[in-house]
Amino acid sequence: MSELSNSAVCPQMTPVDLAANAGEAVLLDVRSPIEFETEHIANSVNVPLAELESRCEEVSRQGQLVVICRSGKRAERGAYTLLGRGFDPKVLEGGLVAWRKAGLPLKEGKKRLPIERQIQLVVGVGVLTGVLLGTFVNPWFLIIPGFFGAGLTFAGLSGTCALGIMLGKAPWNKLESPTASQKSPKTDCCS
Repeated sequence: MSELSNSAVCPQMTPVDLAANAGEAVLLDVRSPIEFETEHIANSVNVPLAELESRCEEVSRQGQLVVICRSGKRAERGAYTLLGRGFDPKVLEGGLVAWRKAGLPLKEGKKRLPIERQIQLVVGVGVLTGVLLGTFVNPWFLIIPGFFGAGLTFAGLSGTCALGIMLGKAPWNKLESPTASQKSPKTDCCS
């Protein structure tokens, strides 16, 4: 098993410290390609968390490795994976949320709604619509929220979200310059 347990301590770096040493650091962003395109720290490299273990060889060993995500949770998981592969990573404390709060610059691209939020919207609207139709029109419409519940249960048990994969292939979620990670997307549900 290449991933260490969470009993290992992964050091963190504050946004201000990272900004002061950004030229010497290797910045690894483990968010999805869509999140990365929307905004990222300049000179960071994107390797989504779901692909990190199979793409570790792409991560530079020159300089201090700092793993980044939106809030720090996925970055921590990525750092533990990298620790198991012989890296010495640090995690950006508080992620891009803390970076932005510190008033530090972000490279911004086309604004997109992350896949996880799209999944939440589709499931929420589907469940609400099914319950309302089942209550006021015909009880058979309650099959709709049951369908979404079964889908979420399957996603939770298998780690594969069919709705996330379908939404990832939607035209509004296509990046202008496709990357290797988009050619074979592996979408984690609400990671």
